[in-house]
Amino acid sequence: MQIKAVSSFIAIAIFVTYVPLTLAQRSLHDWAAVQAIQADERLIVKQKDGRTIEGRMIEATDTNLTLTRNSKVVNITRVDVQEIYHSKGKAAKGKWAAIGTAAGAGAGAGLGAIKYDPNKDDYEIYPVMGFLIGAGVGAAVGTVFGASRRSRTLIYTSP
Repeated sequence: MQIKAVSSFIAIAIFVTYVPLTLAQRSLHDWAAVQAIQADERLIVKQKDGRTIEGRMIEATDTNLTLTRNSKVVNITRVDVQEIYHSKGKAAKGKWAAIGTAAGAGAGAGLGAIKYDPNKDDYEIYPVMGFLIGAGVGAAVGTVFGASRRSRTLIYTSP
């Protein structure tokens, strides 16, 4: 009898916890979510023909989405939209460039140290050049990686 009461209590607790969460979720097919986005917010629109357009929101009507991209106005009809992502946050290029520089410099110096041979002429250059080349490559890779580290939230998908 006691096990049945505990099981019923757990079932009720789970139901009470998850019902508000389920009701609070919006359908991804709701165009109103796109219309609720503020002007000048960054959007990524995947079209049904496979193209992707990134731009800043101007407005969304019932049939059309208007963005600005590279100082040009782009109009996309609602029927052409496959998915829309809301991109938030700032790219952390500097942070990831510093991490890439440190990792690349360490890896390059390590590879140069492996090649180093004190019994041969000019072999002391390998750790130094490995350090410099590794730092440069690491900084470039870190910058590219950091530029892509924005938060994307899917707000609309076509039915």
